[in-house]
Amino acid sequence: MKSTSAALAAHLAGPVTTLATCWRISRVDGKEFFFTDHDRDLSFEGNVYKASSGYSRTAIANDASLSVDNLDVEGVFDSASITEEELRAGLFDQAEVRIFLVNWADPAMGALRMRRGWFGEVVLTEQGIFRTELRGMTQALQQRIGELYSPECRADLGDHRCKAPIHPPVVARETAYALGEHVRVATGSGGGSEVYENRIYACVVAGTTAAVEPAYDTTVGQQTADGGAVFEAMEAWSRAGVVISVIDRAIFTAAIDEPRAALDESNGGWFAGGVLTWESGANAGRSIEVKTWTRDAGQIELFLPMGYAIETGDLFRIHPGCDKRLDTCITRFANVLNFRGEPYVPGQDAMMSYPDAR
Repeated sequence: MKSTSAALAAHLAGPVTTLATCWRISRVDGKEFFFTDHDRDLSFEGNVYKASSGYSRTAIANDASLSVDNLDVEGVFDSASITEEELRAGLFDQAEVRIFLVNWADPAMGALRMRRGWFGEVVLTEQGIFRTELRGMTQALQQRIGELYSPECRADLGDHRCKAPIHPPVVARETAYALGEHVRVATGSGGGSEVYENRIYACVVAGTTAAVEPAYDTTVGQQTADGGAVFEAMEAWSRAGVVISVIDRAIFTAAIDEPRAALDESNGGWFAGGVLTWESGANAGRSIEVKTWTRDAGQIELFLPMGYAIETGDLFRIHPGCDKRLDTCITRFANVLNFRGEPYVPGQDAMMSYPDAR
């Protein structure tokens, strides 16, 4: 049952209503958009909802079951704040949406909340029309909660369970660090991750960093005293790169200072299956999975094309791929203590086997 103010409830019960639908869209990057189907802009709770007639939606319906309540939205680009490039880049995917009704003649009556949910994948047509599905809050109840036994690792490389220092935080001043923590230190010049010179630093003596940053020794294996803490330089997992030439939005060649381990033939395809994050250019801030990496040609192929064109000189950082197998965890990352799989649990064939009388 929906609740609203007494004034708006009385208005809804009347023979004539002056209602308008308002949409509040909050993207995952924090940017918000406000629209209404009224014929002029509306001001409500300190926000201006722009009049928009370029979209349509299916009817909003509710029931007492736990089935997923979906709402299809279709529209055209009649607002300068929503561009085709941003939609193609996926910036509106998983955006939170709140839909409600207001009395446009008297917005002070309050709102009647109609729907809250998230956009699914946005699809664009050749005619300049976008379509998306608004997934209701019951969509979360359809997701699997918990984990299953599996021979492969269930953690993602670098997350809080894997704990591999793929992209550690920048060292802070007058901050206590424990033994084994990792940091990044800006020791070089350039843009993006180039300033870190493909190095990270492991805390080998716990302590508090100094108020003024010392000059860090970037030689692998060398230690630097920073206040009461001591850090040892090591090669970074994430490597800085720059685009050299472009074939299309998914394939390009790049210059990457590879780690020594990647030069070993047994570790071919070091960055295949990894993640690339753009640090400059039109795609800055976007991350995408790497499909293949050809060492000799320096060619990178992404799983999906980028929303914006890739340009020569674009900076990025890229970390190696992980196939989630125990052998890879041991040989490539030396992180077996944090492996989150069960490679030795008997499979279905072993459980269904029985003694053979012969």
